[in-house]
Parts: sequence; structure tokens; C-alpha cells
Amino acid sequence: MSEIKFETLVKKALDADTPGLFDKSEAVVYKEFELAEARQRAQRGQTVPGDNLHYKFEKVRLGVAIALMQVFSDMADDDESKKVLDILKRAAKGSSIAQIDAIITKEAKAFDSLYQDLFINDDGEMLLDLFQRTLHADSKSEMDGIINESLKLLDIIKE
Repeated sequence: MSEIKFETLVKKALDADTPGLFDKSEAVVYKEFELAEARQRAQRGQTVPGDNLHYKFEKVRLGVAIALMQVFSDMADDDESKKVLDILKRAAKGSSIAQIDAIITKEAKAFDSLYQDLFINDDGEMLLDLFQRTLHADSKSEMDGIINESLKLLDIIKE
């Protein structure tokens, strides 16, 4: 069921039936992560070779971050948020964690600039808080909570 929420969040935020962030649908990206995470739990914390759990988690994290930044960028209509959104979208195309990290690390200044001289309303503040929490999330349950909160906030913002 979480794959549907993830897919709904991304589609709603990007206002597109086929956002094209990944080489697979958003639901498949989440489902693959969920299956890899379940296999690791079944193996008592041992990573199953070929599962690429951390990479799959990173794809989900990027999808949530992109969704939140898209809504924020639409509200703020500023260059800094658009640049961060572009970086995240390029990172989502990465084929490994190393490639994703290289893209984001190269452009790290853009993330710092995002928070400078920023005057936003309550909705924007909540979006940035969820965005920040997304970047620091390190578990499936934490990410699922952020997805649920994000969907609720998007329902309010996009009324």
C-alpha cells in the first residue's frame, strides 16, 4: 500500500501522470525498496547480495525530496529552489549511490543557499521541514511517516 502513497505523492506534487523521475514507475521503485528491506529483515539485518537496499532507499528518499521541493518551488517561485529541484532530478537518474552522491556533493552550495534570506509562509515552512527530515531519514518507517505527512500537507496546499 505504501507504494501507492509514494506514487500518489510524486504524481500529485509534480502534477503529472507519468513524472519520469526514474527508469521505472514510482510504484515499482517503492515496491523494489520495500521487498529489499523485507528480505533484509528476514535475514536478520544481513543484506542480500544484489538487493542494493541502500540504493533503493536513496531512490525513494529522492522521490519524496523532489515532490516536496517541487511544491515548495511552485510556491516560492525563486531561483534557489528551482536549482535544488534540478539537482535532485538529476540525482534521481543516478545509477548508483556513488553517482547520486557525486551529483549532490558537487552542487551542495545550492542547498545552503536555499535557506538564506528566505521569507515563507507556514505551508512553505512545513514543506521545508519535511524536506529536511527527508534528507536525514534513515529507515523505512521514518520515510513512510514523512510520505503520509507530505500527502496530508499537499491535500491542504493544493485544495
